[in-house]
Amino acid sequence: MKKLLLRTIPWVFYALVAVFAYFYLKGLDWATLAKVQINWWWMAAATVASIAVRYWFAAIWLFLLRSLKARVHGHERELFHVYAKSWLGRYIPGGATWILGKIYFATKLGISKAKLGISSFLEGALQIIVVLISAAAMLAVDPHVQKLGRGWVWALLAAALAGLIVVYPAVFNRVVTFGYKLIRKQGLDGEHLPDNATIGKGILAFLVSSVLSGLSFYFVAAAVDPALPLDSVLFVIGASNLASALSMLAFFAPAGLGVREGVQLTMLLLVMRPEQALVATVLMRLWSIVMDAGFVGLAWLGRRVG
Repeated sequence: MKKLLLRTIPWVFYALVAVFAYFYLKGLDWATLAKVQINWWWMAAATVASIAVRYWFAAIWLFLLRSLKARVHGHERELFHVYAKSWLGRYIPGGATWILGKIYFATKLGISKAKLGISSFLEGALQIIVVLISAAAMLAVDPHVQKLGRGWVWALLAAALAGLIVVYPAVFNRVVTFGYKLIRKQGLDGEHLPDNATIGKGILAFLVSSVLSGLSFYFVAAAVDPALPLDSVLFVIGASNLASALSMLAFFAPAGLGVREGVQLTMLLLVMRPEQALVATVLMRLWSIVMDAGFVGLAWLGRRVG
């Protein structure tokens, strides 16, 4: 019975992803997309940046696992595939499915559950905190944001400061240890905790991903609005990071649906016409789904040919 259940879990995972992806696609405003002229050269650039950032995320996860002394040597291609298919779990309501997917699939490769859990938690926490810090750095002094009121500026700066405190190793490790003890009812060995170098390098790695992710959003916006000025690139990257951070914090929204688009649209209205901002927002969601599927396909192909 247990073996049958274990065999069923992956298929249930894929089925849930397919169901909720269908509802995402069904909810897109296809009529709005059909009316706009799209520059496909900019979309090609968005594709390169989007795929690159997904592989970069997976590479960060492998780096964190290695830093925690997990045995990943020889399993790199399989782990990229594990990350890619688990990434689809973000489309399932609840927010934790993609993390549980990584733990479930990677455990089959003989990797410690504790190290998988800590690395996944660290990855998620660093990603949210770094994109908040990045957004604050790019938007706090931007004249466009000043139009929304000074409250936005202070909120961004407060979020950045809180993020810096949380990722301080002594604070972060205390939080992880407490959470692990609360959930597992046992202490956590020090070998499972990240050191200063791991957290520092993780922050730098996610700063790179925040720029890549933001660039993909800028390229999509530019594909819709050829007149979008180049000097707005930092603003659009910052807006993308803010939308990403808030959507990840909104655990009730699968894949940040609604939250991400709401923030993106609000920010784009400051630099684009309303109809263009709406199209860019809808197109970004569609392209994100296509890129997620492409990432899984490429990771699967990489595992097969390897």
